[in-house]
Amino acid sequence: MTPDEMDKKIGFILQMQEQFEGNIGRLETNVARSEENVGNLRASIAELAVVVRDSIKLNDDRFTRFDLKMLELAEAQKITDERLNALISVVEPHITGPDHAPRS
Repeated sequence: MTPDEMDKKIGFILQMQEQFEGNIGRLETNVARSEENVGNLRASIAELAVVVRDSIKLNDDRFTRFDLKMLELAEAQKITDERLNALISVVEPHITGPDHAPRS
């Protein structure tokens, strides 16, 4: 190999080394950005987890109160039905009269 060919090869190798160093610098920058993005995502996910947990607890509390109110309403409806049936038993004979009384 002639000294001129050797210089060309060395120049080529140095040029490639320079390109590799530039590429590695860009990769390092990209990795740093990616690490920052991952950190931001972790923080966002942690905040979201808190919001979801609080929302679930709030909904559970609301459903519990709703269930209790429904039980109270069902009990009130039962009492209303009993009172209405008692009123019907008292009023019905007066409306239908003795001609409509059940026959024995």
